Amino acid sequence: MDSKFLLSLWILQLIAGYYLIRPVRSSLYRTLLTIVPCSFLIYTTCHDLPAFHMSTIMTISLCWMIFIRFIHLTIFSPNETSSFRQYAWKFLWFCLPIIPANRKYSVTYYIVCGAIKLFVNIWFYDWMRRCEPNDSYAKVALFYIQICASTFLNDLQIVFVRLITFNKYELLAFNDYPILSRSIREFWGYRYNRLVGTLLKESIFNPIRSLTNSSATIAGLASFIVSGLLHVHVAVTGFNAPSPLPAFMFFLINALACFVAAKCPFTLPRPVGILLTNVFLILTAPLYIGLFTRAGSEYYEANKPPFFDADWLPKMPVPSYCPK
Repeated sequence: MDSKFLLSLWILQLIAGYYLIRPVRSSLYRTLLTIVPCSFLIYTTCHDLPAFHMSTIMTISLCWMIFIRFIHLTIFSPNETSSFRQYAWKFLWFCLPIIPANRKYSVTYYIVCGAIKLFVNIWFYDWMRRCEPNDSYAKVALFYIQICASTFLNDLQIVFVRLITFNKYELLAFNDYPILSRSIREFWGYRYNRLVGTLLKESIFNPIRSLTNSSATIAGLASFIVSGLLHVHVAVTGFNAPSPLPAFMFFLINALACFVAAKCPFTLPRPVGILLTNVFLILTAPLYIGLFTRAGSEYYEANKPPFFDADWLPKMPVPSYCPK
């Protein structure tokens, strides 16, 4: 289906959500009027995308993020936004997650961080693409570092927004040093992929707790299930995964780990917590991250990082050793 036509359908659903679906009194009807057309739009938008392309992963993720926001604003909290402008901004926020500037970090800090991440990202990418596909813990760990370093573009965007707003605003940082997480709850709730984490907290976790008076455990489990479904779609469509079960199990296992961490009667010393959190993530990551590390040359050739072919950028020597 033509991309412009699909975009028009998404916009029509956005308008219908505000003017037609939100005023419906029956929550059952609001649910059907939201889930049915959104499911159709997600299917038609994502069913014919090329596998192993980062653009496919981003398209699927964006569609699901829009869907999750629809669930929030038309099913759970139809009266939260008082104007169409506020309502529409909730969706546009995905593209421009502008927040007040964090004066703790200067513009120079983001420039330096972005430059370091750029070199690390290209170095690790060049290293892994020369190695045989596998989902060993060593390669998963290297990929994890590369993904964290790939946020150098986010650092540069933060610099740009800080400069044009005279240091008043910035973009939400994608990560906040997730490797320093001292618990699995801290990793998912505050440090890793803060864009999706913020969306799930605002649109799934908080509404479920307020509407049903349920515990944080139930709301957290619902958030992990929704996130798991998103990543299952990525696995099946983006990587031609033969089964959706491993990707979904990854998020269920992490949900269980968050529950155990919440019930733990004591707090581990920070170094111990950081070590155990990262060990747990590395041990469970092959269930989902293995999709990336098992991908062959097709994935790496289709997803070269920005500036990889730039002649002016010095390249660091790639180790001859391949993690196995």
